[in-house]
Amino acid sequence: MKKWTKKRIIITIVISLSGAIALTGAGLGIYFGSRLALRKSKGYIPTDEQLQNAIKYDRVVIFGIDGAGQFIRDAETPNIDRIFKDGSITYEAYTQFQSDSGPNWTSMLHGVGYCKHRVHNGDSGERPFTNDKYPSIFKTHNQTYPNAHYLSVSNWPNIAFGIIENFENMHKYSTSNDELIVDQFIDAYDQYKPAISFLCFDDVDAAGHGNGRTQKYYEAITKTDERVGQIYDYLESINDVDNTLFIVTADHGHRLEGGHGREYEDVYHTTIGVNGKLGNIKPGKMGHAVTHDVASICLYGLGLKQPDVYDGKVPYNVFNTLDK
Repeated sequence: MKKWTKKRIIITIVISLSGAIALTGAGLGIYFGSRLALRKSKGYIPTDEQLQNAIKYDRVVIFGIDGAGQFIRDAETPNIDRIFKDGSITYEAYTQFQSDSGPNWTSMLHGVGYCKHRVHNGDSGERPFTNDKYPSIFKTHNQTYPNAHYLSVSNWPNIAFGIIENFENMHKYSTSNDELIVDQFIDAYDQYKPAISFLCFDDVDAAGHGNGRTQKYYEAITKTDERVGQIYDYLESINDVDNTLFIVTADHGHRLEGGHGREYEDVYHTTIGVNGKLGNIKPGKMGHAVTHDVASICLYGLGLKQPDVYDGKVPYNVFNTLDK
């Protein structure tokens, strides 16, 4: 029998550890690969011919509800229900691999995944967005319509400062609370008549962080729904509803105990709903969607070609002009 020397024991341990690390690494690679695969868009990159034949809206209004995730469907939301009653909607859209606000709002407005834009919560509050490689939906529209105006009203200053570019006719407002968003939107909309408007409410996210997914969380969704209804009713009062494409979405959800950012199912599924009154929306469940698809939906609704660098696609079962 061979004697086990100290040297042989050390070599055996090292080889065993190396094998374990390799197996663990392979497992992690498979896991992360499968997670990232869920963030691949499925749907359409509209061709020139499809864009030429598209039914075009005059404007787009995006309602962003920070932290609401998929749980909009579980709260009392009479206004969202009436606005998107006959629209295309999913509560199973995927967030970016980081289920945080910075990565997802940036992806929705710039059409690319987090792996490209690399904007996270921290740096979105430290420096303005200056990456011309990934233009926002506002900047993309402005390249075709240089005289058009754009509007963003949010209760998270990072959106105005670090997520949306600074350029002429881009009007950005950061409010101190959600109560001010409606009045600020109405005042600015009346002045500028924006082609694309983005509103981002923050009370739901604050409730999730402060209380978890409790009754207060769902009450915050209902209160935000009330504000969505006020904005819709204002647009209806000035006859700007019929030619407007409406989108409602959320950047991420919250765990039962509150919090987000990791790969939990109750965090990484979110809502995307689309509706308009020009007869081109398919009612029912939207196909596979990722947060960066919001940009593609918006631009197609306006009849514009999306930048080649975009990762997003128009999901199946949104527009009947594409699903033929």
